[in-house]
Amino acid sequence: MKKVLILFVLIGLAVSCKGETSKSNIEAKAVDPYTMEGVMAVHDEVMPKMGHMAKLSSSLKPLADASPEGPEAKAIEDLKVAHEAMMTWMKEIGDTFTHEEIMKGAALSDKKKEALRIEADKIAEVKRLMLESIANAEALLKE
Repeated sequence: MKKVLILFVLIGLAVSCKGETSKSNIEAKAVDPYTMEGVMAVHDEVMPKMGHMAKLSSSLKPLADASPEGPEAKAIEDLKVAHEAMMTWMKEIGDTFTHEEIMKGAALSDKKKEALRIEADKIAEVKRLMLESIANAEALLKE
């Protein structure tokens, strides 16, 4: 569990600065979610929250240890699932697209455009999982 928490913190720290800039870019202009720019904007919006997820998990751990069947243990599991979903998505997009396609806007074939639509739906689901698990964990900690 400690290794997962450390990984959460390191990932969150590594991307926190980039994510804030991208978030303001998302708010400043409408981005088509089915373009690489749109897909990466969603990623950049939620990736910085990984560190916060780790902190929430750490804060919930003593409560979950005291009540292993309680809502705090479920909240930690939900945070873990959201984290794993992000890690899986990042690996899959890296396996599907080249660096030039992801970072430099290289043109996509029709097959890759369809793959991008699938990845857009996946990152939207990752975002949902992350935001819901964060909201639930925060609510439990306020009780």
